[in-house]
Amino acid sequence: MRKFILIIPLLFILTGCYNYRELNDLAIISGVSISMEDEEYKVTLEIVNPKKQQSSDNTSEPDFIIYSASDESIQKAFREVIKESPKKAYGAQMDVLIIDESVANDGINKILDFLARDPEVRSEFYVLISTDNEVLQVTTPLDNISSQNILDSLKSNNTYLGISNLVTYHDLIDNYLNNNIELALPSIEVIGNEKEGESTQNTEKTETDASAILSNIAVFKDNKLLGYLTEDESLVYNFVMGNVKTTLIKNEYDNDEFVINEIINTETKLESIPEDNKVTINISGKASISEANYKCDLNESDVIEKIEKDLNKEIEEMISEGISSIIAKYNSDIFGFADLYYKTDPKYYNDIKNDWYNKYFKNINIEVNSNINIFEKGNLNGGLFQ
Repeated sequence: MRKFILIIPLLFILTGCYNYRELNDLAIISGVSISMEDEEYKVTLEIVNPKKQQSSDNTSEPDFIIYSASDESIQKAFREVIKESPKKAYGAQMDVLIIDESVANDGINKILDFLARDPEVRSEFYVLISTDNEVLQVTTPLDNISSQNILDSLKSNNTYLGISNLVTYHDLIDNYLNNNIELALPSIEVIGNEKEGESTQNTEKTETDASAILSNIAVFKDNKLLGYLTEDESLVYNFVMGNVKTTLIKNEYDNDEFVINEIINTETKLESIPEDNKVTINISGKASISEANYKCDLNESDVIEKIEKDLNKEIEEMISEGISSIIAKYNSDIFGFADLYYKTDPKYYNDIKNDWYNKYFKNINIEVNSNINIFEKGNLNGGLFQ
């Protein structure tokens, strides 16, 4: 009798998930683009085509389907998609969110608020700024899904070039809520013929009519887009933030001679003396000589020491000049120097924070110390010039 009494409450508890839905009833979102047209939000959804994914035949059906809708409200724009799509859009598997600069120019607060309220949206998708609101429509030959191609390109660029930065929605929210650091997001643009790039025939050519390519880092202040860094400035930003995994640095010499060094395993440590308005950037890592158009004997230790010294000098000058250029153009603390001051000496920072941009940030003293060691010279130890 006692066992029977204990079982009865369990029947009400073990009733399954209350919000359970059939997967066949959902349209899986792989990418989202949000732009502004005629004072309305235009939401573009890239939906994975389930019929194509389930079929092993090389059918003519597209791998993804694009749905768009507009409204003064972001939420209503998403719901308006139902008029075209027979299934409810589901964002838990989203890979990328692309915010058009037409929205970012006026601030991204409303977008962040909308996404933060949606319990179905995970926080590990990546966020980019776009100069073109049709970027998701461009078909690609190497990846069937446009958003997957963007994600793969973003990760490859960050790993091998050090130009783009990786920002998940979780990272974006953390930085947004931190008043001592401004936002910096990767950007993407479409080159070529957009209309031709939207056709599936774009994937059938050895040279595509249009491509979505990653561009330089977008700079924000007060959550509004100010502009874009140059390629060199984007690399400087990633060096300072410790985001560089691999990149190439060129040492130039007389008579058009040069050495290309591949930098790997870099680490960046920031130190500050708030009272002196000073930040020290210490960079360490390793390098290998990947190309040497330089008439010298790479077997000689003094030659390697010279190349190494020139390499570190090049990095130090590049970072110092890059930071000065970014501050002069944008006066935006994307590096988080204010946050560094706050963590080093919160009392002092609270005394100066109201004058941070007018007095301290634009006059900050930057010291860069680079300690990159050359550890290999490739298969040709002495070089072909020997």
